[in-house]
Amino acid sequence: MAQEGFLVAGIWILLGTALMAMYRVIAGPTLPDRVVGLNTITTKIVGILTILAILWREYYLIDMAIVLLMVNSIGGLILAKHMERRGND
Repeated sequence: MAQEGFLVAGIWILLGTALMAMYRVIAGPTLPDRVVGLNTITTKIVGILTILAILWREYYLIDMAIVLLMVNSIGGLILAKHMERRGND
């Protein structure tokens, strides 16, 4: 019972810090700042999905979190490659 309270508090903390990272995505000032902010938000969403999977005993959410992490990793690599090429021109 008390553990559920800690997990719910963890969700609220992750949501709050994701909102703080949202400022970095919106305000910038550079593209790398926005990419890092977006990766941070995605990682926090994965944490929230994992906590919800434990709370609700819906373990398919963990599979969704793993897929989201893979997409986030590939997207980060693609954006890094794009920024690297753009910087060399």
